[in-house]
Parts: sequence; structure tokens; C-alpha cells
Amino acid sequence: MIFCDMGVNPTPWGYCVYDEVVEKLVARGIPREQIAAVGDADSDAKKQALFEKVRQGTVRVLIGSTSKMGTGTNVQKRLVAMHHLDAPWKPAEVEQRDGRILRQGNENVEVAVYRYVTEGSFDAYMWQALETKAKFIAQVMTGEAAVRRAEDVGGQELSYAEVKAIASGNPAVLVLAEADAELQRLAVLRRNHADEQYLARRKLRELPESIDRLGQRLAALEADGQAVAGGDAKFMVIGGKTATIQDTALAAALNRIPDYVDARRRFPIGRYRGLTFGIERHPGGAADVYLEGETIRMAILSKESQGPRAVMNALTRLAASYDEVIDGVRTERELAERQLSDYQERLGKPFVHAAYLDELAGLRDRLKVALSGTPAEGEPTAAELAEQIKVLRANHQVEAAPARVKPLPRAEKVRRKEEPNAEAKAQESEPPVVEEERPREPQSFQARVARGGGQMTLF
Repeated sequence: MIFCDMGVNPTPWGYCVYDEVVEKLVARGIPREQIAAVGDADSDAKKQALFEKVRQGTVRVLIGSTSKMGTGTNVQKRLVAMHHLDAPWKPAEVEQRDGRILRQGNENVEVAVYRYVTEGSFDAYMWQALETKAKFIAQVMTGEAAVRRAEDVGGQELSYAEVKAIASGNPAVLVLAEADAELQRLAVLRRNHADEQYLARRKLRELPESIDRLGQRLAALEADGQAVAGGDAKFMVIGGKTATIQDTALAAALNRIPDYVDARRRFPIGRYRGLTFGIERHPGGAADVYLEGETIRMAILSKESQGPRAVMNALTRLAASYDEVIDGVRTERELAERQLSDYQERLGKPFVHAAYLDELAGLRDRLKVALSGTPAEGEPTAAELAEQIKVLRANHQVEAAPARVKPLPRAEKVRRKEEPNAEAKAQESEPPVVEEERPREPQSFQARVARGGGQMTLF
């Protein structure tokens, strides 16, 4: 497949690029009937018939412009080579051209893509224009400074710069393009280093408070866990009287709680395994079971199942999960402590490639001046500067920037879904209970009202 956007129509003196290419191909031994120009197919039906001949191999060479053979041309089945006789105006058109052969459905294991340029011609300007446009588009589309390989400038820009350098006929231009690519990558690494330093300073302010808070929560949970471990799971205290879990006292207490409230309110019922328990009502009929000691832990009830059995299932699961929750908070605190140590080590470290970046930028600027044709007296030639840049790059292997530290994942889930046990399923059908961890609320009634709800005592 041959792409050529210039010379589609003959000149006033009768010269046609397409005819010239066809004549040269025929002279090299390709039968004339196996060469076709897509412009000769002047209808959709003729074009599809031509494409089918290409897929079958009847037509071996297809010539056309980007607009005629770009999007929608599916003839990749037997294609082995793509030839770009000129450069289009937009990077997307280069992608569309290459996409005719680099796509699924091609039966060849390897294919070739050729780009033809003429030294000292307008080709250098065309590839330079593509390079500039591709850089701009890449900056807009990515939206962030992502780390790339050293020889890459972001997608296809460097390949355009290389072709531009080849077309210019001066090897120093290619070195200049490679130096620009290296400097762009170093600038990205320097920005990432600055971001890491900012993140380290912020985390060093936040993490000590988080570690202290996790320590307080861990101590409170351990105290409640010890109280639960010393309590009897078969009994509870309601209204100052001891009752079994099969007693009707719990059902009677639940019946005294209103089904609907205009604001979130908490209704204490009694004590279970050494901790206070009750129901927290929400507007709309939703309800939670809470177990309160040094901390308050919640289990959500479904609207359809809020009877004694559902409450007891929720309390049982809350009481049985203290060890798991304690282990999770302890792990989270240990992770925060390790993260704090890591940030303390990172803070204040200089950018390791700073000297290399400054030296390379200086050589690049001097090479630009030398290539402009007006070098200062006593300055090295462009070839000498290009060699210095090559040596400098060879002596500095830039590794990818370290991955940014992501926010510490919480070891303890705020909400954890648990299935009811077999006994609960047999006695009463109810949905899974979702557990929620909440900090202990203020004890004063005024503080509770200020938060949007009040506490009502039943006994």
C-alpha cells in the first residue's frame, strides 16, 4: 500500500506522481493489472470491489491519498508493506495510515513501514510540523506528567523528530532531538521529585496525629474486648433485671421504641456482656444496633427485620468480632508508623539528576546555537557538541522515578458484611448484618442534640 497526498492530480504540463510510480513499478516487473489507484474507483461499489481484490491478492499494489485510503479501508489481510511517499499534515493521519496495516486480521507475522524523505527538501518542515503538533496533543490528552522511557518524548513525537533530522541531512539535528527528549523526561522526574517532597512534608504533619488516634482507639477496643470476654453470652440486663436471651423482655423493650423519628435518636435498652446496648433510629425507619463501652460499634438492621432475633444476631456478631477489629487497628497503626519512618527518610533528599540536567541543558543550548549557523568565536562545532552530548548521555543512565506513595489503605473496614448463622436462618429470615465502626459520642444530652438527635431512656 502506497500513500501519497501530493501529486494526486496531473500538473499543467502533464506530470503525475501516481503515473510515475506505476511506470517504475511496471519497469521493475510488477504486471500493470496488479497495480491500482483507489481514485479510479469512483463509487462505493467499485471501491469495495477493489478492496476485495486487494484482500484476495489479485491487486498487489494499491496507491492513494490519506483521505481516500484512510479511515474505513479494510484491506490488511495480505499487506506486507506500507510506503509513505510524503508526510500528511496531522499526526492522526499518520496513525490512520499505519492503521491500515498494523491491525487485527493481517495474516503476516511481520510487516514493514517505509517513510521516504529527501535531504534538504520541504520534508524536514513537514515532519517538524508533525512533531510540534504531536507534542501539543500529547500534553492536552494526557493531563499529567507521566514518566516515559528515555528515548521517548510521548507517543510518536520522537519518531517524527528522527525523520526530520534524517531529512535535514545533519546528524547533529538527530542528537539535538534526542537531547530534547531526554530533557523533557528529566523535567518530568524533577516535577515528580518536587511532588514527593511536598507529599512527605504533608504526611509528616498528618501521620503523628493519625498514629496517636489509632493508639487511643486500639486501647479503647482492647478494654471493651476484655469486658466482652468476661461477660456471659446467655444473659443480658434489661431495666435493671437479668434476663435470658430467650426472654420476652427484649421484645417488650423493642415494642416501646417508636418506629419512626424525625431525627436520629438513640434508645438504650440494657447491658450485654458488660457493655451497654440499644437501638439507634433514623428518619425513614432505618435502625442500627449499637454496643457501647469505651467505643461505640454499630450493626445495621434491615427495615424488614428488626425483631428480637435480628437484634441478638447483631449483638452476637459485634461481640464476637472484637479480636478481628483489634488486629485490624493494630495493623493499621503499624503501617502508619512504617510510613512515617519512610517519609522522614525521604524528606530533604535532593534531586539526584540535577547536575546531569543542568549540564545537558547547557550543551543542548550550545548545540542549537551551533546549528543556527552563528556560533560564538571559540565555541566547538555542532559535530563536537553532538559528540559531547552522546558521551554525557552514555555516562548517565536515568532510571524511572519511584512510584508515588499512595494513601495508606485502611486495615479495618468501615463496613463489613456478614451472613447470619444457620440457626438464625432457621428461626427468622433476615438480611446480612453490616457492621460499622464509629467513634464514641459525647455523653451530654446537649451535645447529642447539637449533633441532630437526642437520647431517650426507656427505663
